[in-house]
Order: sequence, then C-alpha cells, then structure tokens
Amino acid sequence: MELDSYITTEETELSPAVIVTTVLLIAVFALGLLSQLVGIVL
Repeated sequence: MELDSYITTEETELSPAVIVTTVLLIAVFALGLLSQLVGIVL
C-alpha cells in the first residue's frame, strides 16, 4: 500500500513524458515475461 501511495504522489509531480516512458518500460517488461512463460509452456 505504501508503494501505491508513493507512486500516486510522484505522478502528480512528473511530466507526461516521464509517465509515458515508465508505462512503456513496464509494458516491455511484462511482454518479456509473457513471452518467456509461453516459451516454457510450449
């Protein structure tokens, strides 16, 4: 819960560009994990 409130507080101070970059990094990381899981299952 502390991490969530910290992220929410930081978002109000960050520029849109930084938020977009962070979201893209998270998306790429998530896709990488999914591809690894699919490779293991198949």
